Amino acid sequence: GMTAAQLNMSFCLATLLIEGDCFVDQFAETMLADPERLALAAKVEVREAPAISALGSKFRHMVHVAVHLADGTVLEETVEAPRGSERNFPSAEDVVAKFSKLVSRRLAPAHAKRIADMVLNLDKLTSLDELIGALALA
Repeated sequence: GMTAAQLNMSFCLATLLIEGDCFVDQFAETMLADPERLALAAKVEVREAPAISALGSKFRHMVHVAVHLADGTVLEETVEAPRGSERNFPSAEDVVAKFSKLVSRRLAPAHAKRIADMVLNLDKLTSLDELIGALALA
């Protein structure tokens, strides 16, 4: 059987394939019982890659993914560093998109955008009062 971490990874990959993203909101009770997602997760096999393990702790985030399609095609990719790490740093747009998603339950999109714009242009603000005020309303 698979470990809890492997099952979690299977669920995340199935969610990513179905929705194009895997985010905290997708772990709601209803999602965890979704038959389509569980059926796809069951096709995901998570296992150690000895060649990667042999590279040591500096490469502990390295992963190799192979997707086997019904027509026999195999899509493969190896990623050395996780998205968001220093070696694979996201763009400002990616960071703002993640921020907006994280605060979407609490803030109206326009309010979140105002905060993001102020943070991205901190060097142009004459005072932090406006930013502090916007955050206080959050």
